Amino acid sequence: MSQKRAKAEAFKAEVEEKIQTLIAEFSDGKISREQFNLLYDRYNGQLTIANEALADNDNTVLKEAQNLVPTIFVREATAGKALGMAIYHHRSGRIIEALGDFDVPVAQLTPELNSILSQVEQQEFVEPKTVKMERSKWLLFEARQYTTVITIFQNEPSVIQIREMQRLHNDFERANQRFLTTDTVDVDALAYPFLVFVQKKLGR
Repeated sequence: MSQKRAKAEAFKAEVEEKIQTLIAEFSDGKISREQFNLLYDRYNGQLTIANEALADNDNTVLKEAQNLVPTIFVREATAGKALGMAIYHHRSGRIIEALGDFDVPVAQLTPELNSILSQVEQQEFVEPKTVKMERSKWLLFEARQYTTVITIFQNEPSVIQIREMQRLHNDFERANQRFLTTDTVDVDALAYPFLVFVQKKLGR
């Protein structure tokens, strides 16, 4: 095998391995659908270049792939990051606390919150819901018995991040149950497990 072909074969094998790793990461919930699609498209393009190099026995096209911005930077730029959150108290019908950078108008949240409150009142399980906004921002609505937590993310959150939010929300309600069952909530008395989540990238 010529040196040119060996180099192209090695590059192709490397890209194919990255694709399999990416598939496993998405299957395990470590990356979001949006991030998967972006990275898969990138790797698929590199695979096409490798196949062209093999077909033409010309490694010149490999430089095209090797000169791209490193994938690790693309991963970093597209990973979900919690920027801020708001806690909506079902009984009082208002947002009782905002943490981090949360600048979404209440009017924009109202339709989803009304739908969630209706399900909670009927004692239905409410699945977490993500809503895409502008400029790569996403909202995650996560409801429990007493509260709904709305988290704003830069980029789509992964399944693992959503599960982590569910766990923290559950801990929040268990820790603060005696305060959340009243019409008026003393926010200064509440414990906030969410502080470890806001501004922290998970599932990297």
